[in-house]
Amino acid sequence: MANERLYRENILFALAEPEAFADRNAPTAAELNGPLVYNVTCALWEDETEFTLGDPDTDDGLTFCSKAGISTPTFDNPTVVFSALVDADRTADGVFNGTVERIVHADREYIAILRIGKDSDVLFEDTDKIKMAAVSTDIGVPVLSNGENVRITQNFLNRGWVNWNHVVGS
Repeated sequence: MANERLYRENILFALAEPEAFADRNAPTAAELNGPLVYNVTCALWEDETEFTLGDPDTDDGLTFCSKAGISTPTFDNPTVVFSALVDADRTADGVFNGTVERIVHADREYIAILRIGKDSDVLFEDTDKIKMAAVSTDIGVPVLSNGENVRITQNFLNRGWVNWNHVVGS
């Protein structure tokens, strides 16, 4: 068996409208491939895009019967940052302008989705492992620098729901 490497083409970032899923804890492949899930992968700038799960918040309160130093995890802390390229033609109907339109304005709620292991243009299938987090937009920050590509960076706000390493169809 040959060794297979994962290349950057084997990743998908998507934004889904919250109503895309009947049960966001158990999304189906059909829902993930539906019209309310937008593949933004090709518009994102790799150096400034992040989709990680940090250490959880903890409850460090103790009772008289608790062991010393015990802490209980409470909330997951996903970090989702998308930095999207801006199209030179502001009226073009493509992935750049579509992504910027979704992330530039404040107070839009989404489910951010990450899949690793397949090309971004491959449809979701049962057995795909995905990471999902409920987020909302803050004000998108323009990145304007001499000799750089113009971008909009969105540091999404955590909305308290995470479905990490979910296997589609399970």
